Amino acid sequence: MSDQGTMGSGITEVCARAGYRVVFREITDDAVEAGMARIKQSMERGVDKGKLAADDRDAALGRISGTTSYDDLKTCDVVIEAVPEKLEMKQDLFRSLDALLPPHAILATNTSSLPVIEMAVQTGRPSRVIGLHFFNPAPVMGLVELVKTVVTDPDALEAASAFARALGKTPVVCQDRAGFIANLLLFPYLNNAVKMLESGFATRADIDAAMVFGCGHPMGRLALLDLIGLDSAFEILDAMYRQFRETVYAPAPLIRQLMTADFLGRKTARGFYSYEEAGSPRVRETGHHGRELPAGAGSHVRRIGVLGSGTMANGIAEVAAKAGYQVVLRARSTQRASESQAKIAKSLGKAVERGKMTQEQLDATLALLETTTEMDALSSCDLLVEGIAEELDL
Repeated sequence: MSDQGTMGSGITEVCARAGYRVVFREITDDAVEAGMARIKQSMERGVDKGKLAADDRDAALGRISGTTSYDDLKTCDVVIEAVPEKLEMKQDLFRSLDALLPPHAILATNTSSLPVIEMAVQTGRPSRVIGLHFFNPAPVMGLVELVKTVVTDPDALEAASAFARALGKTPVVCQDRAGFIANLLLFPYLNNAVKMLESGFATRADIDAAMVFGCGHPMGRLALLDLIGLDSAFEILDAMYRQFRETVYAPAPLIRQLMTADFLGRKTARGFYSYEEAGSPRVRETGHHGRELPAGAGSHVRRIGVLGSGTMANGIAEVAAKAGYQVVLRARSTQRASESQAKIAKSLGKAVERGKMTQEQLDATLALLETTTEMDALSSCDLLVEGIAEELDL
């Protein structure tokens, strides 16, 4: 391994835990110590969470050694570089490594956006240079992108694929184009979230809440950018824009502005969000960033009317009743009303089976639900929610 930043230390940990002996190289002795400390801290978290046995942690740490000399890498079978996304820096490194390593060794780059072929041609073994792109955090994320160039040897590609599988990762193969697979799909999407924020279309909190609670994603888009690092995000987007010249890849101006202020995300304790300390995932409360509501707003709502009897209308009625509201669901026929009542009861029954609610809570929820075919039954409702078919005339 070359470089023990966030990605380098993560990849070192993955390899050592998979049983490989790992030598990592850093610039100074202090950097070596800092890299080792990051690895130990990460493994300690794994032990604390019950995901790694203490004996396995100790064994993995025993397989790792650090150095400041490239000469200590000369017996390695695979060398993975994880230095910053600067092409000239990577090219210089590959020339140095090529002069040291045995002919059979594979040189891999963890670049997320730069052309692999530009590094491969700096060596005397371009056919054995490959992209091996891990995702952050490397010990957790299961994917590795294998990036082949126009000169990649099929044997080298297969060896790299077998290596990735031995690490417990799922390898996917792609061509040498900026962004590869995942980032080419992901970053225009993240970029659009920033554009929505800077245009005032929605607040930071609402953009992220829409993706977490509306689309079921584990974190919001802006929070994800903070995790990735805004400097890395800018470099990836800029590389894709330079190659494809499509405006969807042009970095949103707000990303550059935050970079200029050194607000790079979690690693500097501030990005789109502020964090308790550098590297911490815990957001520091800095006040309400959504829309302010007057005190007591919404407190008068007690009875909710739902118009419709399809999947969405039934779901809205169920959620409202579970929250303790009286619900009147109006369907267009007696049969549809009965079907809605039965479907909601079935859905609640599944929650009981999964241990997410008790039978008493189910009975209390159904007691709050009333179905009808009469529009007049909605006249006493404090809030009406329309959930009928997407036809404007209706």
